[in-house]
Amino acid sequence: MARGRTIAGGLAVALAVMGNGTGHAAEFGTGPWVKGYTDIFGGVLPSAPGVYVRTDAFHYSGSADTTIFDGRIGVSVEQDYTATLAALNIVTPWKLFGGTYALAVVPSMVAMSVDVGVEIPAFTGPRGNSFGPFQLNRGDTNLTPGDTAFSPFLLGWDAGKFHWNVGVFGFAPTGDYSTKQLANTSLNHWAVMSRLAATYFDPQTGWQATGAAIYTVNWENPDTDYETGNILNLEGSITKNFGPLGLGVVSYAMIQTTGDSGAGARLGSFESRVYAVGPIVTFTTSADPSKALTIIVKSYHEFDAENTFEGDVVDAAVSFKF
Repeated sequence: MARGRTIAGGLAVALAVMGNGTGHAAEFGTGPWVKGYTDIFGGVLPSAPGVYVRTDAFHYSGSADTTIFDGRIGVSVEQDYTATLAALNIVTPWKLFGGTYALAVVPSMVAMSVDVGVEIPAFTGPRGNSFGPFQLNRGDTNLTPGDTAFSPFLLGWDAGKFHWNVGVFGFAPTGDYSTKQLANTSLNHWAVMSRLAATYFDPQTGWQATGAAIYTVNWENPDTDYETGNILNLEGSITKNFGPLGLGVVSYAMIQTTGDSGAGARLGSFESRVYAVGPIVTFTTSADPSKALTIIVKSYHEFDAENTFEGDVVDAAVSFKF
């Protein structure tokens, strides 16, 4: 039975939030696409017309050695945020190139806490006196709407056990932003994100495998003259269904393909990358996508970060059709 095929992993959203980890990083240490958002049945675009909804509570927590905040260099950065994402996928009765045509919009609300510290190591003065170490800290919190992802173009196809879709997403800086605050809920720049996703599902055995590739082209932040380089996100999931219950593994990679640029790129032209893996548990009330209520709980642990943040994610989601 085709479990969770409403919009379980069909959309992703861009937020003005950072990851977590060590090393130098680009502005805010992140890109528009939420890492790891695509999961089970991400290649499936429902063929039945209607409005499909997925709501996520996405939590990220961690720290970074160095990153750029609002044109300034931040050292020993710690961040904790929860983003509520409300993805609306509008499936139309129209066909284009043999595929189902749909549109999407994904607004967000973000609760964020950021701490930036500067640590001065112990040192010996000219008369042999020892001083330090000293640590100076500055923190900020914020709860406001975040940035918004939208897609005027989603096309999906089905061929037996295989399902795939393509889409182009815009990224609008609708969140709260000021160079005078640390806890911004906006990246303060536009972006275009192109995605290809595919799913293999065998209803007889209950095995499902999904993979997705997203390529993001970033515009410049006009307030800081910082332009983050282009980013490739790779995401996937493998699950086994036992009746309505599904168990499996999820993973993602974020790989920056071009360097950062602009007058605000004070740490240089860094190209970031990070990988993550974790478990996923799903529960679906019906095999019929138009009637199913799907619950998803998953977590990721990031590793092998280079020039970006590294941390942990917990994401709980529910999807259904109106």
